[in-house]
Amino acid sequence: MQPLLVACLCAQWCGICRDWRAAFDALAAQLPPDVLAQWTWIDVEDCADALGDYEAPNFPVLAVQRGAALLYCAPLPQQPALWLRMVQELARADDAPAQRLAQQAAAAGLPDLRAFFKP
Repeated sequence: MQPLLVACLCAQWCGICRDWRAAFDALAAQLPPDVLAQWTWIDVEDCADALGDYEAPNFPVLAVQRGAALLYCAPLPQQPALWLRMVQELARADDAPAQRLAQQAAAAGLPDLRAFFKP
């Protein structure tokens, strides 16, 4: 199975986002070894051109993608255990559930996250 791409979409001007950054960065180290994921922080203002018409409904936004399929894209409270559980559950989603999740997440209008990850 392909690794997950996990992104936090925030804005530097947002105090909640600034406070959340360190906890988000620490989450990757808390994943079990069997969960393969790459993590990135996306500042929506710095990346406005790459994000196109996407507008975050609120901050912070958790976005998770596997391959070309966006599995999740929505604001979540800045609670590390909640984010960690969500990423672990998405990592376990096999093909059929992942396809259903991708159909729901497509409505968010987020462009392909692979553009935000360095090879």
